[in-house]
Order: sequence, then structure tokens, then C-alpha cells
Amino acid sequence: MKRSRLLPAIAATAALALVAGCSSDTDSDAPAAASGGAFPVTVDHAFGSTVVEAQPQRIVTMGWNAQDILGALDVTPVGQPKYTYGADENGVMPWAQQYYDADATTLYDDPAAGDPDVETIATLTPDLVLAPYEGFPKSYYDTLSAVAPVVAYPGEAWQTTWQEQTTMIGEAVGKPTEAQALIDGMGERLAAEADAHPEFAGKTVAVVNLDTDSGQANVYMPSDPRVQVLTEMGFVNAPGVVALDESDGADAFFSTISFENVKSIDADVIVAFTPEGFDFSSVPALTTLPAVSRGSAISLTDTQVVAGLSNVNPVSTPWVLDRILPRLKDAADRAA
Repeated sequence: MKRSRLLPAIAATAALALVAGCSSDTDSDAPAAASGGAFPVTVDHAFGSTVVEAQPQRIVTMGWNAQDILGALDVTPVGQPKYTYGADENGVMPWAQQYYDADATTLYDDPAAGDPDVETIATLTPDLVLAPYEGFPKSYYDTLSAVAPVVAYPGEAWQTTWQEQTTMIGEAVGKPTEAQALIDGMGERLAAEADAHPEFAGKTVAVVNLDTDSGQANVYMPSDPRVQVLTEMGFVNAPGVVALDESDGADAFFSTISFENVKSIDADVIVAFTPEGFDFSSVPALTTLPAVSRGSAISLTDTQVVAGLSNVNPVSTPWVLDRILPRLKDAADRAA
């Protein structure tokens, strides 16, 4: 998946400087009108801080989540990534179809390896780029900032919590109160699921992507949002995952281990992203896991469900919970 890609640096060009000089000129009929909040507003992130001087009118989103959060805030971007993995035929995620307007929003190519082409983004003449989760180097940030103000991720790449993403976006578009309402609403949903499923409480969990071609497992760390949403419902990180996180350092959102070593991260419940038709019995090393033996290892093969659990925000998460909670309950019951 895209999140494991190598992020190359991109050099600035004279053409970008020319576009940047015109980027503050906005179309009076442009979508993305937001209301409320005070400007200018300063948003801090990993590369310093970005000042949004006035109400943004032409917003471009990068990576995952930002356009979903904008939609929930009743703000329409002029550009957002076109998805392939997990998306419907029009390149938009199933849970976000209600917010997508093909006449108002351009879908641009977001490559599986590397970052979106800056010149492509520049043609959309944005006055704000939202990328509070997408990982990229400072050289790319500097180049993109020549086009428009950029709200980048606040700490380590790909590890911004859904709460932080929502807060940053709400501040940048002048809707901090509405953003907090989204946070409160999703928090209430997760707390309600924890109360409704006491079998989750204290059960250890490991979330992994199983690559059968390489014989390796990508283990998602406690700081990864897809893990956080499970722990917010009562699960706890498996000791082996915590140990792996400590050995790898806090700057990684996943760690790769061989199938032969996957027993080191065994948990009460294992949530595995797997290829279509996958069966745990097809991999001898996995059959030795107690979670597999007792049936508390879940194989998720539906790309939309995998994408939904990987895109953690107030729009996508309720959608995916409706689809995975029965399986999580069954796995937790089997692990009792």
C-alpha cells in the first residue's frame, strides 16, 4: 500500500514560482466556502508553522482523511487524490460519496510510489493545501509551499491521530467548533462500542499486513491510527508489538518481520490484512499461532474494509465499524 512508499525529494522549478505568484487569485464562484473562526490563524506542524491569512476558498487535500473531514465540515475542496485501492469506480471512497461533487472537485493522480506532482497541484491554483497525515520530506514541503500555504503533519509522518487531524483542519478552514463536535461525536461512538462490547476490554491485539509474496508481515505500531481506533474501544497492544515498537524507535508506524518470527507478536486477537482467498492454514508458520488455532485471528480481504480501517476519521470509521464489529466480537469471545 502507498504508505510504505519511498518519499523522494522534489526540486523547485521556475514554472512553480510563476504559478505561486498567481495562486492568491481565486475564482469568486469557487467551492470550499467555510464560515466561522477567526483569521489569520496559525497551525503548527513538523516543519514549523503555517499562517492562513484569510478564509481559504480553493483547498487541495493530500493523502488520506483530509477530504473526508472537510466534507463533514461542509467544505468542498477544489482538488483531492484519486484513489484506486478500496475506492469506487469514480476514484472516491465509498463512505465519502455523499460529499463528492465531480463538478466542483478535481481528482488528481496520487502515485503509489513518491509524492503527487507539485505542478499538477499548482494547476488547481490552491490557496491552501491540507496534508496533516500524508508523509513527505521537508524538501517537498518547501517546494509545495511555493504554490500555497501547506498544513503538514505535526509529528512523525503517518502517525497523526484522527483527533489531531480533525483539529488542525478545523482550525485551518475556520471551523474549530464544528471540528470539535466531530471529535466528540466519534469519541462518543467509540466509547459506546467499548461499553457495548466488554469482551474487548484488556484483550491484546496486533494489526498486521501479511505479504504472502515476500513471506513478511508489516506490523502496525501503537502510534498508528488503525491500531489506536481499536485500543480506544478497549483492546490493548500486544506485548510483542510494544517491544517491537521500542526496538524500532518511535518514528516508525510499522515494522516488518518474517512469517517465521510472527509468533513474537501473537495476541488474543490478530487483525490481518490479507490477499483475496487467503487462508491462515496456507502458511505453516502462522498455523502455530494460538490466535489462529482458536479462531481469533481475523483475515480482512475486502479492500474497501481494509481501506476503511486504514483511513481513520469521523466519516470512514463509523462506516467500517458497522462492517467489522461482528467479527471483532467473535474473535474476542473466542479469545476469552
